[in-house]
Amino acid sequence: MPCTFFRQLLRLLLPAALALLLVSSGSLHAAEAERAPLAERSLLLDGQVLGDRLVAVGERGHILLSTDAGRSWRQSPVPTRVTLTSVFFIDDRQGWAAGHDATILRTRDGGATWQTVFADPERDAPILDLWFRDSRHGLAVGAYGLLLVTNDGGDSWQDQGLTISGTHPAKVDALLDEAATRGIDLHFNHVQATPIGQLFLAGEGGHLYRSSDGGKHWEQSPVPYAGSLFGLLPLDDRRLLVFGLRGHLFFSADQGRHWEVVETGTDATLNDAVRLRDGRIAVVGLAGTVLLGTDNGARFELLAQPDRAGFSRALEAPDGALILLGAQGARRLELPPPGGPR
Repeated sequence: MPCTFFRQLLRLLLPAALALLLVSSGSLHAAEAERAPLAERSLLLDGQVLGDRLVAVGERGHILLSTDAGRSWRQSPVPTRVTLTSVFFIDDRQGWAAGHDATILRTRDGGATWQTVFADPERDAPILDLWFRDSRHGLAVGAYGLLLVTNDGGDSWQDQGLTISGTHPAKVDALLDEAATRGIDLHFNHVQATPIGQLFLAGEGGHLYRSSDGGKHWEQSPVPYAGSLFGLLPLDDRRLLVFGLRGHLFFSADQGRHWEVVETGTDATLNDAVRLRDGRIAVVGLAGTVLLGTDNGARFELLAQPDRAGFSRALEAPDGALILLGAQGARRLELPPPGGPR
């Protein structure tokens, strides 16, 4: 079965979402997203804080903006109905969103309007994450080893082989073959830069790669886990968290050269993490999972949400509330104060 619903199936496991994604065909990418009065309650998969504004993206091409810390949202007109899985802004005006049918959109007015700059429905591989170094240079990663690069701000995109240290270009093909022998599909789920400019690429089968030259060359970072990795959070120049399937969370104090297991107290899939302004760390995932961490990621407490909604992304609103994006759209969570009662 084509993997056009891959990210949602793994991260949210919702029958309703699955039914919607099965109809996300190439014929929809040119149509304008439906203006839905309850779009803020639909499946939302990614978001970003832009100063005092919030932006979120999700199913049916929905892109939502909030100017009141997530209390209310308005929908932007978007020239696609495919599910959008990722959004990335380099400043408060210029950003990109991407998703199924290898669709990439661009905005130059802070998300008020969008244009399609790339789409490849025949590829049958959704883009799962985006990263831009500046206004011209960016990466898009996704299912089945998808790795696209742009050097002109998204006007054009080219396939790029994953060059691993000590090997040769086009290594993606070899990695796909190796993964297939283990009975898995090699999907790249997340690309993340650290404060010192290193890039990390997280994927299936415990695959985690590090690049020090903007993604031209990569080396493997040996995580002691052979399951899916869905995200990475830099804590500072050296310390990192990486997380994924079945509550697995790992800590590195040396830029990803070595990893230690962090106990989470849950076997729910972990999808995203954010460093809060007060220094705490919030990690979110399926089954209503919200982990609140102290001690620089060494200890976490579970703040399970009673409705067990699945969360794909966490943002800290300008007023300090945690904005949870996921199966039931966007919601605000008022966190207990540091050291306060739970």
